[in-house]
Amino acid sequence: MKRIALILSVGLFLMTSCVYESGVSEAYSKYRFKDGVTTVSVPGWVIHLAAGIGDLEESERDLLKSIDGVKVIAVEDDNLNARIDLHEEFYKKISEKKDYEQLMVVREQDQSVTIFGRMDESLIKEMVILVGGDDNALIYVKGEISPEILNNQIDISNPDRFLSFKH
Repeated sequence: MKRIALILSVGLFLMTSCVYESGVSEAYSKYRFKDGVTTVSVPGWVIHLAAGIGDLEESERDLLKSIDGVKVIAVEDDNLNARIDLHEEFYKKISEKKDYEQLMVVREQDQSVTIFGRMDESLIKEMVILVGGDDNALIYVKGEISPEILNNQIDISNPDRFLSFKH
């Protein structure tokens, strides 16, 4: 009986910890083993470890400590980039999810970027950055991120350093 209870508990934990993020999980599953696509999944404990050992400013350390996990899909192959558009493919699926709101939309000639967020009172609980066109990427961030901390790391004036550490 204890063994069955243990198996049920572990199964329930795994099901609740693997929440399906509409569009994100589908994209990750579809593209994670394709040639020319790089996928990265970083659990929160690794990010928190990096926050503790890195040579970072306090605001950068606070940002990393507020992140519980990151998933990244980046299309590196030029031929594959020419054939797919992650933004077009997954925009509707993510935007239809009622929990997400558009935080930022950038449209240029051959490039589309949309940042979706799921807010809980004054914190960003989930963020999806969807990039399509000449370059394709999907970045999913989960945590309890204060918009003020995030704002300190954003530089809209420099697209090459839009969301990066300023060293």
